[in-house]
Amino acid sequence: MVHRKLVIIGVTLPLVLFASAMAESVEVYLNGVQVTGAKDQVIDKAKVTLDKDGNVYISAPDYKVRELGSQSGNVSPPPNATTTNAHLKKKYFVVTEVSRPKMTGYTIQVIINSKFLRNLSDEIPQDVLELNNYLNEGGNSISFRAFRQEGKSAQSTLASDFFAVVLGEGKGQEGAALTIDNVLGEFKVTAIDQGEKAQTFDINAK
Repeated sequence: MVHRKLVIIGVTLPLVLFASAMAESVEVYLNGVQVTGAKDQVIDKAKVTLDKDGNVYISAPDYKVRELGSQSGNVSPPPNATTTNAHLKKKYFVVTEVSRPKMTGYTIQVIINSKFLRNLSDEIPQDVLELNNYLNEGGNSISFRAFRQEGKSAQSTLASDFFAVVLGEGKGQEGAALTIDNVLGEFKVTAIDQGEKAQTFDINAK
């Protein structure tokens, strides 16, 4: 196992701590970033998910993680993910669309092949997430789960205020011009929706 020095930063809290007492064969992720081996920490207001292999996925919106010596907050690939997936001829993306920021109060989780990847926020007018590094050649399941975090609520009573994600094949890259050529799925919640919503799309990555 490769041990890395990690810094866990509380966005709204002055002190960030995280406790881990997991077996070496289990990987731990905080907001999509691998933090296996982090010690002497405690995280408040977190949601914990365990996959079928026992890997632990912690969703804590008040925290950020970065590797020491790196200015990047990029998500680390899940276990067994191919880092380049150059064998995939097509590019796959998730693109968000928000009618008006902060109106729905929803956060949408992206889960690939039962592994948590990242949270998407309705506070950002548009976000782009490239998926190739996290896909297997052939069959994959892409799941979206929408929920309102503690303290969050809809700021509108209009069904026209929505938060949507589009899953598709396209051209381009994150941070640059992007064209979606083939929509493979769309998931949408509105300000008048109640409770959690989820949907899974099965795709064949080529």
